[in-house]
Amino acid sequence: MSLSRRQFGKAALTSAAPATTGVVGFPRVAGLADGNRSSFRSHDFPPHHLRHQGYVLRIDPISSSSSAADHLDATFRVIS
Repeated sequence: MSLSRRQFGKAALTSAAPATTGVVGFPRVAGLADGNRSSFRSHDFPPHHLRHQGYVLRIDPISSSSSAADHLDATFRVIS
């Protein structure tokens, strides 16, 4: 499955081929709130990151001037 950007910044999973859906990649980067954790930045929209808000996975712009809460929402602990 792939993650694609949807209306209002919400993210949705789709099984469609990337070439037909405009699917974007999310490289793993150092966590915005904790460098020992991970954040996922949009490849196609660099200021945008995956974040969770109200039990919904979203794709929102987050910068160094964003709130601490925004940084926490975009920082994840990756487990294997």
